Amino acid sequence: MREPGVLSALTDLNFERFATPAVVRFLYVVGIVLTVVGYAGIVIAFFTRGFGLGVAALVGGAVAALFALLLLRVTLEFLVAVVRLSQDVRRRD
Repeated sequence: MREPGVLSALTDLNFERFATPAVVRFLYVVGIVLTVVGYAGIVIAFFTRGFGLGVAALVGGAVAALFALLLLRVTLEFLVAVVRLSQDVRRRD
């Protein structure tokens, strides 16, 4: 079964279709792009202040970026799991 489109879910005023499954992929890609751009910007900014700070930003920023992506992924998976659980319960009624 295909998930409803974003516009279809957004225009459902009875809240019978969920927008979350259709939006999650987009949010994850946006999160990845923003994390990578932010990481690169911070690394460049710190390298302009000094080599040691740049290396520290390179290592520390990588850890922080991976943690941010992990947190984003877990949060989005949780939201999808809740929606799927709700859909499953509704089908059984």
